[in-house]
Amino acid sequence: MTLRLLLLVLLASVATAHAQDWDEEDIDPQVAAQMQAQAEAHRLHAQRVAQALAATGRARELALAALLRRSTSVATEGGVPPPGDAPSRRTAGDAQADAWLRAAAAKAGSDVLANQLVAAAAEDGPLRREAAQRWQAAEPGNLVPLLSMDLPADALLADARRAEDADVHLYAGVRWTRAALARHPPTVAEQRVLAGGEQAFLVDEAATLFATALWNASAMPTYHALAQACRGTALRASPARAADCRHVATVLADRSDNLLGARVGLSMLAEVADRGPERAGVEARQRRMDWQMQQWGRLASQQPRDGAAQFMQLLEDPVVRTERDLLERVLRAGGVSPEPPPGWRPPRD
Repeated sequence: MTLRLLLLVLLASVATAHAQDWDEEDIDPQVAAQMQAQAEAHRLHAQRVAQALAATGRARELALAALLRRSTSVATEGGVPPPGDAPSRRTAGDAQADAWLRAAAAKAGSDVLANQLVAAAAEDGPLRREAAQRWQAAEPGNLVPLLSMDLPADALLADARRAEDADVHLYAGVRWTRAALARHPPTVAEQRVLAGGEQAFLVDEAATLFATALWNASAMPTYHALAQACRGTALRASPARAADCRHVATVLADRSDNLLGARVGLSMLAEVADRGPERAGVEARQRRMDWQMQQWGRLASQQPRDGAAQFMQLLEDPVVRTERDLLERVLRAGGVSPEPPPGWRPPRD
């Protein structure tokens, strides 16, 4: 089973919260049926893992249990996920997940990862905002928890004036979640279904891919409101708006631990940059990122299982703290310059 196919399965399994379903029009019917079976095996395994994690009574495990239960609970017909283009639907009211989440929130204290998981599982409402407030109190210079507090634009930008970085703790979260999942592997029967008959099921690799998919689909912040407040006529909404947006954009572009945040920051910088050398400098940074991302994809596609082994190896290195760190290591190992060739433009241009 290729890395790309397994990631599609895993992302589809958490689609109930984030509306990401695979497009069957682009997939062979036999492959689509296999993916559906794999998604159901994964769902059953995740629900069982949630029970085991919650039994520990610890804040992180309770929050992850609630996230697993909510992100893999779907309304089904006869226990099978809806076919075709029918979207998965979250089951109405999950008292067990709610109870786990309340218990996790009560125990989270200043544990950043526990509060992130609570906020991810809660999605909205008081529990999410309170978890984000505890996170922000623990890391007052971090922009990211502010994005989960549902603040009006002016209040968000005013609070963000003290932000020094934008740290999702992406790989720290993936590493912890992977270890938690690896302690509860799928059954032999589930492993056969998940492997799809192509190769032996690799427990550690599967745990790593699921942890990565879960964090990217559930625990990443939403930048939309911030970006909307810092573009076009919105930049003139208040005397301080342009300066505040420039600060936030710079923090995201320069101090994000994930590439999505950095890309959003560059896009926001392009909105506030003066025409001329400053705008040209931002555009050059955007081209550089586009080049690096394209080459990362190319190098991964040339490796077995789309580079899963290399990804796991780099994830084991504590020096690799951010997604940018990992990207740079992949390019270096592949002998690719981080700078695009003169005149290179991304394909969309």
